[in-house]
Amino acid sequence: MIIALAGAFLLGLWKLYDLRFTAGDIYPEYSSLRADPLGGKALYESLQRIPDILTTRNYRELESLPKGKSTVLFLGENPFLFELTPEDQIKEYEALAASGARVVIAMRPVNRQREEPPKKQPPDQKPDDKKPHEAPAFEKRWGIHFGYITRPATQAEEEPGAKLTALYFRADGKVLHRFERPFGTGAIVLLASCYPMSNEALAGERDTTVITWALGSNRHVIFDEHHLGLTESGGVATLARKYHLEGLAAMLLVLLGLFIWKNSTSLLSPRLESVGAEDSVAAKDANSGLANLLRRNIPARALMRTCLEEWEGSRHGAKFYSQAKIDRIRALARRESDAVETYRKISRILAERSDA
Repeated sequence: MIIALAGAFLLGLWKLYDLRFTAGDIYPEYSSLRADPLGGKALYESLQRIPDILTTRNYRELESLPKGKSTVLFLGENPFLFELTPEDQIKEYEALAASGARVVIAMRPVNRQREEPPKKQPPDQKPDDKKPHEAPAFEKRWGIHFGYITRPATQAEEEPGAKLTALYFRADGKVLHRFERPFGTGAIVLLASCYPMSNEALAGERDTTVITWALGSNRHVIFDEHHLGLTESGGVATLARKYHLEGLAAMLLVLLGLFIWKNSTSLLSPRLESVGAEDSVAAKDANSGLANLLRRNIPARALMRTCLEEWEGSRHGAKFYSQAKIDRIRALARRESDAVETYRKISRILAERSDA
């Protein structure tokens, strides 16, 4: 019964985790491991079905990505955080593209922000006194500017997760929603929205033109997961997931449960103790043990004489009894053969208040 309950518990736990990992909602948005509308698993698996295209995932740092002819997808980048990207990382993107890779950076859709009223300039401040705004590193190196469509202050706030994005690019005096900049034999590609590559878009609003343009002609497509916070250290868990050893892990858990159960209780039925065995002192208290010890070493007919000797040796229990009581007790102990009845008579004599 216990094994059946433990097995049912482990099976239910395994099914629960399997459902969570199958749906993929535990992964970040636009991850290629996520199967719900906000994921990119459909694109990953669709490209896997094309015979001459190789698809892989990357969980390592940017500099560890393989150089050469490949398309690297960075889906779901936050544009507000991307504007804060340091110049060293921008150079790493450029070095990857210069090696022949097509680096695709697709931003997640963002809502329109409320239009802020213009700030009044203090009367004693001159226009030249304003501190210049430092441009982002990619803007200085790639010649592209991020802009955002605003909404009137009177308009209600938009719901999160919209399909359309307020982000747009401005380059060479043009407003763009996709941008490509060659570097060596490769290129850096920016998409204002990664929604066309999401599972939801591929299911109902498929835009193959944007996807084909973004992927380019390279036959190796790498889905980067590291920028979404997913990393792997290459340990035992990684190898188990890579070689599909989930069944072995479940079997080890079952064996561990059996080992704990086996050491906590015996598989054999408990041995029945003989009820009438007088020489057994197992599971008895100190009084029972003392009685059994006396029964073995002192015959019943000599019990009262032995008790009398011990009582005499203790100076009558360190109490002052009259000589008459002591003589009566000595006579009873030597004469009577019934130890129980003799003990009762002696107790009554000691309880008397007078020697009469």
